[in-house]
Amino acid sequence: MPDQRPVTDGDVERIRAAMAGVSAAQERLEQAVAEALLNGASVRSVAALGFSANTVQKYGRAHGWPTAVNRSRFYESLDARDERAREAVRGGPASRLLD
Repeated sequence: MPDQRPVTDGDVERIRAAMAGVSAAQERLEQAVAEALLNGASVRSVAALGFSANTVQKYGRAHGWPTAVNRSRFYESLDARDERAREAVRGGPASRLLD
């Protein structure tokens, strides 16, 4: 069995700094994915960027998605979705739902 050799102080500092950077990057990634969902992007379209759909949903749920408005759209028919989009273009009452 090989003998244990201690990690130098310099290596410890570099490793800990790198770990902190990874944690910060992971948080930024999760926030960006959740923000895309909150802005109306579909799970499928976000997953197409290189994630599994389960991961996209996990990140979204960890950061406040789905909102009541998002959830109300889950079961919306295509006709209702098209009408909401037309209203938004015209500046009608449905345009407030896109905010």
